[in-house]
Amino acid sequence: MNMYFLLPDLNLALAVGSLFLAVITIVLYVDYFLWKGKYFSDTIKEVSWPVLISVTIGSVVMSLVYSEYFGFVPCSLCWLQRIAIYPQALLSVLAFKVQDHTKFPVYGIGLSLFGFVVAVYHYIYQALPRESSSSALMPCLVDGSNADCAVKVMNVFGFVTFPFLSAVTFAFLIILYLYMLRLNKGK
Repeated sequence: MNMYFLLPDLNLALAVGSLFLAVITIVLYVDYFLWKGKYFSDTIKEVSWPVLISVTIGSVVMSLVYSEYFGFVPCSLCWLQRIAIYPQALLSVLAFKVQDHTKFPVYGIGLSLFGFVVAVYHYIYQALPRESSSSALMPCLVDGSNADCAVKVMNVFGFVTFPFLSAVTFAFLIILYLYMLRLNKGK
């Protein structure tokens, strides 16, 4: 059965979800840096692990749904973003099981920073006119695949694309890890 009729609804749901996550992320950054976690530290302490595990596993599942179920071939830059998120899904579960509150957030920040930088570059790459993207710093198709990094598989509201979702997710994970580190130092 052809399930492509679900694609516009799934794209819309992911776009709205990413905008909601972007607002939460901005609020958390303001609280963390301006108010030193005064308003949300207690909430983050209670929900950080379930949220972290849900976001990372959800990201992996959604990337696999689009590539394996809907058949969209990930481009080179998408693969780099996957490389940054896939280990976090497994490691977050393991870190939760062993209660690693000190080392895992540091590794998570490193992976998320890498993923964030690639996602922002990918977003800018897609936003450039087609002629200027061919002279980019790192052209796509460096891996020999037939996926083009400039193609927007998803484009909702005129600006929400996969790299946008990815950048928001990585920015959210970074602030979550920063809270985890600060809360662990307070013990």
